[in-house]
Amino acid sequence: MSNPKQNCWEVLGCGREPGGINTDSLGVCPVPTTYNCDGVNGGTNAGRFCWAIAGTLCGGVVQGIYAQKATNCMRCPFYLQVVQETYESRETLILSPKQLK
Repeated sequence: MSNPKQNCWEVLGCGREPGGINTDSLGVCPVPTTYNCDGVNGGTNAGRFCWAIAGTLCGGVVQGIYAQKATNCMRCPFYLQVVQETYESRETLILSPKQLK
């Protein structure tokens, strides 16, 4: 069965997923290759948990660790989409890396 929930690279169109159009110039983003987060918030790898992954490229700038980027991420339309979809489906939203431990 396919996953109806979209991952960040599908919504934001960054092209940094493996085989994406921007990997030659910007490199592969760590989000689609963070396999230990597969399934978190219903995403593929960390595709719906990108705000917790260091090294994402947001606003044209490589972002730092969760604590450094959390405030900016909480304003991101994709983050807000994940929060809304999770609320509507009454699932448990994983916001912080600490929740995975």
